[in-house]
Amino acid sequence: MSVCRIRLILWLILVGITVVGGVATDLILQTAPFALWLRAVGVVGMLLAYFPLKRTGKLLGRMTDPEEWGCTNQLVTTDIYSCIRHPHHLSLGIFMTSLGLAIGHIWSFLLIVVPQWLWILCFLFLVEEKELLEKFGEDYADYRRQVPMLIGSPACLFRVLSTSLEVSMESAVPSSGGKPNKLT
Repeated sequence: MSVCRIRLILWLILVGITVVGGVATDLILQTAPFALWLRAVGVVGMLLAYFPLKRTGKLLGRMTDPEEWGCTNQLVTTDIYSCIRHPHHLSLGIFMTSLGLAIGHIWSFLLIVVPQWLWILCFLFLVEEKELLEKFGEDYADYRRQVPMLIGSPACLFRVLSTSLEVSMESAVPSSGGKPNKLT
């Protein structure tokens, strides 16, 4: 089993524990629900987070030849990755924050959001950034200096997300049909 698949399983266990723990705590303590408009913001946030998640999955699936499930062997710096180094992790964090809002009780929100963001940030700082630097060397170091980890330019994100993935892919692949360009 690939290390990436193991990480996914561990994250799913964390999701299950935090969601069940939060809901159970709110049921036991009979906490008051959030205002309806705030819960609606959560639903909208989950829907909006879905699109970058789907886009990063398709992009990595098309632009890389995975060595093992979930792991890539090529540095991808085009499309949404030209705005943010870790758009998938950011989208997961937004999705889980929005899920906490949609469930709509204080303990559910806190017990979902805090552990999820701690997992994401610790994983990025302690594991992923180091692995990518080791795997891609100076190419990743250059990319890291040019592109923010999680908080990208809204203009860049709007430009990328308003372009279809097919158009983005055409501009990322050289006319020779070779590998996608880096740092475009």
